[in-house]
Amino acid sequence: MSNPITDLRFEPRLTAEVQAVLEKHGYRLPPGGDHVREIVMGRVDIALKNLVEVFEGRTA
Repeated sequence: MSNPITDLRFEPRLTAEVQAVLEKHGYRLPPGGDHVREIVMGRVDIALKNLVEVFEGRTA
């Protein structure tokens, strides 16, 4: 099982691809400029790390 800190598969492109899929399905980032986007995408990154751990069975 991979360590999320050293897992080379988890790269910025993964988050960007998830964002593209969400936007394709009609979801949009909230308005508010770069600061809001950075906060939201940081939270998405954390949620995505949790998702891949669950997907691979690395959680209790």
